[in-house]
Amino acid sequence: MRFGLAPMISVAFLWYLALPLLVSAASVKVMASKDLPFCEKVARFFGERLVPDAELLKTVEWKPVELNGQGPKTRRCSSFDKAIVDVNNDGREDLVVKTTFCMKGAPSDSLYVFPADSPVLDQTNWQDMAPLLATMDKFERTGGTYPLSSLSMGTVPPALMTHFTVQPFVIDRVTYLALTDGRRGWMVVAKYLNGERFEDQCYLKSGGP
Repeated sequence: MRFGLAPMISVAFLWYLALPLLVSAASVKVMASKDLPFCEKVARFFGERLVPDAELLKTVEWKPVELNGQGPKTRRCSSFDKAIVDVNNDGREDLVVKTTFCMKGAPSDSLYVFPADSPVLDQTNWQDMAPLLATMDKFERTGGTYPLSSLSMGTVPPALMTHFTVQPFVIDRVTYLALTDGRRGWMVVAKYLNGERFEDQCYLKSGGP
């Protein structure tokens, strides 16, 4: 009996270890996709409130930016971060600047894209952000909307709105953006093209309350 029990304990223990992954995957629903196997793979990296897995976040390395001039004392509603990543998948690295500012007390992200060797951050300060904001290559939707209408879901499409969280990540050497809003009910996984153009790949829905 003692020898027969060990395999049962081993199988049960392995099932216990696998259970959180199965629950996590099941808690995020793929509602529309260009490539269902890919979207199912991506969904496994997000929890029921569409919070990304820590390992996924590590695929893009962000560094804080210290702007010249007199800025706010806290970063929650006034942060600048930068990363070097081929964000539009054209084979050349880009300088990506992420800003987080608050609207009605809630933080919202924007992204600005430049050539990797751009001096834009040296030209930008707290009193003059025009060099940064002037680029045509960006995601800048705070206070606006991002309709989930590019992929058919057979129903009236929802929209992300007002406060945005934008997280670039890399899978299989391809860069994607994860877009969600303050409600964290829906997420768009998209490829960034150029300008303010995106190619939606997946619409994910949270299984949380």
